Amino acid sequence: MKRIMTIALGAAALLGAAWGLLYLRGGMDAAEAVRKLSGLRLSIELYRQEHKKLPASFADTLKAGTLEEAPVLKLPGHLKTAKVSDNPSMLIRDTGGWAYVNNPADPAFGLVYIDSSGKDEKGRFWSEF
Repeated sequence: MKRIMTIALGAAALLGAAWGLLYLRGGMDAAEAVRKLSGLRLSIELYRQEHKKLPASFADTLKAGTLEEAPVLKLPGHLKTAKVSDNPSMLIRDTGGWAYVNNPADPAFGLVYIDSSGKDEKGRFWSEF
């Protein structure tokens, strides 16, 4: 009985590891990610037009109602996330999520980008979009 239990636990562990590898390996294609990124950038522009300035934080666009919520992003090698992190510059930390440059002194102030050092299916860096 103990041997059967050990084999069953080992098989479950292997299946879990295989599922985890498949999950991390998969992700959305560049076209879908760019469509979602365009929506985030549009919400920033709507905020700018309405308030005559760029938001100090991406969360301000949600509070203002220019976007209900950030879309989910799933890149290969990363977990799903809908979080938009505020950064003082276009710093790539490889979170696999969205990022917003919130420093008015930075030339990229107001930019929403994909925070990943990885490449899409065509070999382009995600952060270039």
